[in-house]
Amino acid sequence: MEVFVVASKASKEIMKEINEKLLLRAIYESDGIDRASLAKMTGLSPATVTKVVGDLIEIGLVEETGVADSTGGRKPILLNVRPGKSCVLGLKIGVGYLDYSLTDLSGSVLASERKLMENTVPEEVVSATGEILAKWSDLIGERLLGIGIAVSGIVDSLRGVVKNSFLLDWKDVPIARMISAGYAAKTFVMNDVDSFALAHFWKGNVDNHKNCVFITLGIGIGGAVAIDGKLHLTGAGSGEFGHMTIEHNGNLCTCGSRGCLEAHASFEALARKLFSITASNELKELYSSVRATETSEIHFLKRALEIDRASAESVFDQYATDIGIALKNLVNIFAPDYVLIGGEALEFSALFLEKSIDYAKENAFSSLADAVKFDTDRIGEKAWTLGCIYRVIESELFTVGK
Repeated sequence: MEVFVVASKASKEIMKEINEKLLLRAIYESDGIDRASLAKMTGLSPATVTKVVGDLIEIGLVEETGVADSTGGRKPILLNVRPGKSCVLGLKIGVGYLDYSLTDLSGSVLASERKLMENTVPEEVVSATGEILAKWSDLIGERLLGIGIAVSGIVDSLRGVVKNSFLLDWKDVPIARMISAGYAAKTFVMNDVDSFALAHFWKGNVDNHKNCVFITLGIGIGGAVAIDGKLHLTGAGSGEFGHMTIEHNGNLCTCGSRGCLEAHASFEALARKLFSITASNELKELYSSVRATETSEIHFLKRALEIDRASAESVFDQYATDIGIALKNLVNIFAPDYVLIGGEALEFSALFLEKSIDYAKENAFSSLADAVKFDTDRIGEKAWTLGCIYRVIESELFTVGK
């Protein structure tokens, strides 16, 4: 009998939590919603909605924010999640830099900072994160919901481990545990392009599309896939678009293979091609100072357009074809209705983007490309951190058992 009573109490607690998370998500995803509409949307009884919403208001997570138009009787009171109840720290670990963003629960940025680093080694990332937390301590107070980290490569999100990042030269790095242990904050890690894609579901224009492909172009090339409106997340690197082969026995890639897209179309590859074809001594000398960081390579490509534009345009013409081949392959494989192109290479979009999309449309199988909407990132650099920030919010506020 005692076991039954304990089990019964546990079941009630679980049901209470399920109802709470269900209603909290519904309120969060609405732009103001009343209690009666919540009952209809969730299928919960009006009494249950009233009780749970009352509890959420009492703890300061939900607030009454106004009234809606009435169809007769009292005007319904609108509910919203209170953005300032908690804050989330997002971190994008790049090659030679760390991008930090602190937001409230609505994703509004409270503070941001980029730290340039000589070497992006795990211990220095942990130390730099501690410095940021200390610097923003007055903003954060006791409100930190968690830390979200976006990083390139193959990531085991469940264990918080970067299994392999060729760009960072990281292998089996338990970065989530390293940071959470040092600063007593729940920490989540995800692949950076998965984070980028999730940001566009949250803050971008992806809502009306079901099957989506995301590709980012820059110092590396990454990708993510959404199927039936849901981001396809695995621990096996399903979005490693940069390592599709575009040339048999081509350039050696950082992954050890040859002919990968990234080996031919990363910023480093473009800089190397320019060095090999330019007759400009000034440009050749400048190349000797290029370091394997995003900012250094972008600077070199911009200067190349000023010093030897003809050679630079020639390199970008081939780049347009290489990216076009990749886009065509992605359309043929996934048959998406939406393709979003992002990354730092969009700074040079006038030199390649239209040509790449035209190539994909002209060479994709049959009419597969006809239904595809090709789009570009409009969120900007914050997309890299916003996705992992939302991952923290989703896990901590909407997931049962947290």
